[in-house]
Amino acid sequence: MVLFIAPHSYFQFYAASYDPGMDFPARRFAPAVLALGAVLIFARQLEPGRFLATLCLICGLAFLGVAATGGQVWLAGVVRPLILGAAVSEIVIAGVFLVLGMRMRKL
Repeated sequence: MVLFIAPHSYFQFYAASYDPGMDFPARRFAPAVLALGAVLIFARQLEPGRFLATLCLICGLAFLGVAATGGQVWLAGVVRPLILGAAVSEIVIAGVFLVLGMRMRKL
């Protein structure tokens, strides 16, 4: 929601330098993030099965990708060290999704 309403606050928190032009891509991407959140909220009501297991695996891989990009931009010096805390959180979230996905595949 922050990316949609106030992307500048997100960038000012993480980015080493801020350019107002950074807001445009964030606002374009925000609806996709909100849609994914809605899908996950509604998926909670589904019975464990192949679709839900696959959705968990996809989300786990997506969070690992987000964490990897956070680490990569930190190494490049583009963002503040705060991104490392976010990356650790994303790795934990990815782990939860991957474990749940693997457990559902065995059912």
